[in-house]
Amino acid sequence: MFYKRAPTDLGIFQVDCQNSESACNNACFYIRCLNPGPDANKITYTGAQNNEQNRRESGCRVNNPSAASVCRSFPFSQAFTDKLAVDQQCDEWPPALAQQQPFDPNPLVRPPNSLRCMPGPENGSLGGKLAAFLRRTNAARDDFFRVDFTTNIASADQRKVQYCLGAKPNCDQDGRQFGMVRKAVGGGKISSPYNFDKNDNRYSLLGTPYKELYQCSVKFTRDGDQDIRSITLSDWEDKDFFLTDFQLPNNGDTHLMQGLPKDLQIKRTGAFGSKIGFFYAPTQTPGQNINEFEWDSDMSGNGRGPATNDGQPDRFCRVANGNGPNKQDFECYFPCYRKANGR
Repeated sequence: MFYKRAPTDLGIFQVDCQNSESACNNACFYIRCLNPGPDANKITYTGAQNNEQNRRESGCRVNNPSAASVCRSFPFSQAFTDKLAVDQQCDEWPPALAQQQPFDPNPLVRPPNSLRCMPGPENGSLGGKLAAFLRRTNAARDDFFRVDFTTNIASADQRKVQYCLGAKPNCDQDGRQFGMVRKAVGGGKISSPYNFDKNDNRYSLLGTPYKELYQCSVKFTRDGDQDIRSITLSDWEDKDFFLTDFQLPNNGDTHLMQGLPKDLQIKRTGAFGSKIGFFYAPTQTPGQNINEFEWDSDMSGNGRGPATNDGQPDRFCRVANGNGPNKQDFECYFPCYRKANGR
């Protein structure tokens, strides 16, 4: 007769968050803000065999149409982290080494993992510390322990660990804490362009009234210095809006293009061949609307964009020679919400 080994209580792991700040902050958001129950800081070790599956169930990684991180996929890498970052990795809490249920869209059945995009060294630093603790305690599957991020938090950069500070944390969303709210394909899926109705994963900011983030686009032809022609806006459900041609006679001139939930401002920065500026949901005071996103046609970030197949995978815009002299065709992807207020 075989008897199952009784799990071992490995005690409390007091984490030193120096050089691991972003990952610690993500964990503290889950433990202290998102799911502050009595066992929120408890980790039951799953063993190494389930790590990749857990990363897909958390939404950090997808297998379709190819293996990718959500933090290297438009529109999420544009909206949920530094849009110009090129070194971002996805961190999840509970971590991949913890036993977890398969994803469920009902947070009462399975609370979503807290996801955060961050530089690889900070992500790997906390992972290395957890792995060292498991080795030191000779952990085996089903053993468990609790994590304490607050006792040694003084060693960390205090500007980067807001959710770990104080007896009662400041749980205001910093715009970087998000989670998966739908996964229709077993291995997860994020298409390029993002396709909301073709089984792509869906994500939203956690602990806020805002709904899922989607993707919008704009296409047009620049004809010479000032003429903008053949304009098409596409909204979150890929519905097209065809706009009347207009002109930008002078450098610095702007024009509001309407049809999406919020206006899209286009700005001339120079003569033909120069970059074009864009501002979705423009306001006099930045930070007034969740839809706000500003970029230009030369920018690149961390994702698959409209120029991927042209060998420029990270560009927000594809800029190509048009049909005739002094003509350029523009196509840009940017993050947007279903409604003007994001709710």
